Amino acid sequence: MVVSDKFYIGYRDVDTNLKIKNSAILNVFEDIAGIHASQAGEGFRKTGTTWLLTGYKVKIFKRPVHGEKVDVSTWGTEIKNVMASREFEVRSESGELLIIGLSNWVHININEKKLERVSDELMEAYKLEPNKTNFNEKKLKKLSEPVCYEYEKDYYIDWNWIDANNHMNNIFYMDLADIVLPDEISQNNEFNYFEVMYKKEIKYKDVVKCCYSKNEEGCTIAIKSKENEDVHSIIKFYKKTIDNGD
Repeated sequence: MVVSDKFYIGYRDVDTNLKIKNSAILNVFEDIAGIHASQAGEGFRKTGTTWLLTGYKVKIFKRPVHGEKVDVSTWGTEIKNVMASREFEVRSESGELLIIGLSNWVHININEKKLERVSDELMEAYKLEPNKTNFNEKKLKKLSEPVCYEYEKDYYIDWNWIDANNHMNNIFYMDLADIVLPDEISQNNEFNYFEVMYKKEIKYKDVVKCCYSKNEEGCTIAIKSKENEDVHSIIKFYKKTIDNGD
């Protein structure tokens, strides 16, 4: 089952060039995935189960701009035990493919706070599309932390970034990345291919260390605990969007 809806690119979604921000792309993905879950009969109040995101791969061919309406679609490609793969497309109203995304998730019981196998009935309700794909993979590869960093910044996690799971919402990891990126990179917003790996949740009042490294391919941001003991997330930006099926 492919689930689609229209989204309007508003003022809060764009950068100073009036093009959609990376965090806004993930916000749209999160919303359309939620719509799909609701249509499948799953949710906090209905089933006591939900999905936790473990990673994204996103390729941007053309960024939507302020005032534009886009068609956003999502579908599940695989569910195995507690893990799932989901893809996304963003198209212009004329049908031009603008953005594609691949994501991995794990299924949890909210009340018991533990992983829970997806039942056959729920799997059937999601109506997977295993042969519909813009990628040659379903499971994202693990991202590795750079050997060294050029610089780092500390950031205190305030309450307004905490979601219903009492963790920092996945979208705000991209905002942390923008905080640590050099101004010329964050302002130009030209890295049109990025990957995100989520490893450990961030909670209210945590102080995290955002570490920046660059190489010929692009740059990497690692979000770590202040004591450097835990890696919360690794985000990699690449200079060029590569072809589908990389």
